Amino acid sequence: MCSPLTLEMKSNKRLTKEIIWSPKSFLFPFPQSPSFLFEALFPAHNTVTEELDPLFNLHETIAKLTGQVTLQIASEPVLPFNALDIALEVQNSLKGDQLDTRQLLAMASRLRDSAELFQSDEMRPANDPKERAPIRVRMLNDVLQGLEKNFLVQQAPPGFYRNILYRLDEKMSQFSVLLEALEHCKLHQSNETLQAALSKVLNSINSAQVYFKAGLDVFESAFAGKK
Repeated sequence: MCSPLTLEMKSNKRLTKEIIWSPKSFLFPFPQSPSFLFEALFPAHNTVTEELDPLFNLHETIAKLTGQVTLQIASEPVLPFNALDIALEVQNSLKGDQLDTRQLLAMASRLRDSAELFQSDEMRPANDPKERAPIRVRMLNDVLQGLEKNFLVQQAPPGFYRNILYRLDEKMSQFSVLLEALEHCKLHQSNETLQAALSKVLNSINSAQVYFKAGLDVFESAFAGKK
């Protein structure tokens, strides 16, 4: 005949087996129909093998690419950022007949001219070791590092990037902030938001153009003093 303590231990073991037999039983120890919480935590289809990367092939590829890019940035005398590409991107983002962008295009043209001049200064030390004076390379890299800051706006619409060069939809070539402001203008019959967005884009382009020109002026004055 079993003692009361033995019966209690057997009862506890049996209860433990009934509760901890699967993740579902652990979360829901009492019999019940599947709930929304359970379906959210343990979906019926096999997401681990179908939607993730069980063999880490994608992870390995991303790690290799990240390493290669890091090595290139660390090895090149001048940061591998093409200033002219950004100016061309700005011009392409202003194409279209939905908005009157003549003033913006005129400023973007001046930005491209300054970027072309800067690009020639940028490529000289990148291609010719004789041009790699430490002060020159440092100046070029400082300008390239701070270039993207000119396209940051203080307040972006909810859900949008502060950098106006980043688009929410890669299929659209125009600035996302301008397209959003245009839709707002159509809905509310007011161009206040649109004018504010146009002003932000214009100020960003003008800031980048002045930034390039200031960099060129620093190069000229620095090397004129050395001569």
